[in-house]
Amino acid sequence: MARILILLAVVLGVFWWLRARAEARLAEHRARQAREASEHAAAGMPDAAAERMVQCAQCGVHLPQGDAIAWRGLHYCRRSHLPDESRTESSDGSESGSGSSGPRP
Repeated sequence: MARILILLAVVLGVFWWLRARAEARLAEHRARQAREASEHAAAGMPDAAAERMVQCAQCGVHLPQGDAIAWRGLHYCRRSHLPDESRTESSDGSESGSGSSGPRP
């Protein structure tokens, strides 16, 4: 019976030691990340993972600039939110509608 208790104590001790070691590594990793972030901020460099957010001109939703569709200085979240003139120009290269002036090419 004493052997089982000693074996159990040894196993629990190993688990405790491994857990403490993992927590120390995690704390060290977080401290390193915080130190690097403060160095980047001090140097005036933006975070590599950060991307500028823009607002859809139609519905107002915010999305990363890389995912947005830019059209005439405005940003849109999807093609269906583009003004009608942009969708017709991009699809067949001509304007449609009754209000256009001048001959069509």
